Amino acid sequence: MEQILIIGGNAAGLAAASRAKRIDPRLNVTVLEKGPHISYSTCGIPYYLAKMVSAADLIAYTPESFEKERGIKVHNYTRVDEISPSRKRVMATRTDTGERAEFSYERLLIATGVRPKLPGIPGTDLKNVFTIIDLQDALHFNEALQNSTRVAIIGAGYVGLEMAECLQTLGKTVHLYEREPHVLPGMDADMAQIIEYELQRFGIRLSLSANVLALAGFEGHVTGVKAASGLGIDPAEVVLLDTGVVPNVDLAREAGIQIGLTGGISVNAYMETNVPGIFAAGNCAETLCAIRKRPVLHYIGTVAAKQGRVAGDNMAARRTKFYGAIGTTVLKVFDLAVARTGLCSDDAAAESIPVVSARIEAWDRAAYYPTARKLWVKLIAERESRKLVGAQVAGYGDASKRIDVACAAITSGMRVDELVQLDLAYSPPYGNLWDPLLIAAQAVLRKTSM
Repeated sequence: MEQILIIGGNAAGLAAASRAKRIDPRLNVTVLEKGPHISYSTCGIPYYLAKMVSAADLIAYTPESFEKERGIKVHNYTRVDEISPSRKRVMATRTDTGERAEFSYERLLIATGVRPKLPGIPGTDLKNVFTIIDLQDALHFNEALQNSTRVAIIGAGYVGLEMAECLQTLGKTVHLYEREPHVLPGMDADMAQIIEYELQRFGIRLSLSANVLALAGFEGHVTGVKAASGLGIDPAEVVLLDTGVVPNVDLAREAGIQIGLTGGISVNAYMETNVPGIFAAGNCAETLCAIRKRPVLHYIGTVAAKQGRVAGDNMAARRTKFYGAIGTTVLKVFDLAVARTGLCSDDAAAESIPVVSARIEAWDRAAYYPTARKLWVKLIAERESRKLVGAQVAGYGDASKRIDVACAAITSGMRVDELVQLDLAYSPPYGNLWDPLLIAAQAVLRKTSM
């Protein structure tokens, strides 16, 4: 019976384990997870913190229920210390008992995720300073919130924005710092302004172009944030760091596995590394950008799950390719829906791609219909070919519907003149005669005709 070994018990790892076992039930599939939990929704953590759901609601399977339903053995509290490709062995330690263990494999998947990228400032080691990578981090963060009223968030990325909302709903005073000139650096400035207005409308104190110099403390506890633009120390009893993540690749590197220029594990279309029999998937691995046709990093759960599924196919000897991703995301910021896919203007400039863009404001359904809401849509296209390469949507209506259509258009290589004629569904309760996406495409098309 062939032994499949998976390092990592969340999206990519469990998708691979499940897929391999489904394709070939004869396989002996084992998952090693360093933490106590597996199969939980990282994206649902803000809703747990906001008391909309319980921590248990986020957990789809326990190790016991996963083994019972899928026939896959899970060892939680098991930290992998070393991979020996020559011996096809993995050395591990039980973190709860200190006991050492060794596991053999014919094929191995590395799905070790990411680790936080801490800012190089004094004070990050103080008590009540947090990063949130997994459910255990969230549980500790939640404990600290119980006796706190003022929270500082360093970084206005996806995590920072979602956390700002959930903390405000808990009645906390929230101060959000971002070192860039606008929030959510993956969006263009004119779209980010819409998000910034929404944050301030709900009472979030926002500091942009903020150079945070240090976290202040007293007797080992954080007490505030010192920023270059401030006159003193902004008080805070809890600080959340949303300053980025990096792929967790030390284990792979030490085993002689190639690390790409992005810092992620280098893989081919079959999720294979340079070491025979070893695969990688999820946030620790590179992803093919379907637009630029080169490796990038996408820290997105849907991408991790797809990579894991492809890895599982190939570990079970069913040759399947992963065709890449374009970074499609959507998030909720109070009453605002925010979504993006493909390249933003800065991405295009960094790649020296001449582009033309247009931003429009329109109703998400017939303007006279009682539930009609405003949307802002921005499309970015290559100037010469007119191919759509990026889309951003923000507003109080259905943003995800538009971004999913844009994702399909970009992935298929559609030009904006083709997008203008796309046969989208229309009925006053659900859409507009001219969908906002098509209106934006018309605006881009006019500019390419100049």
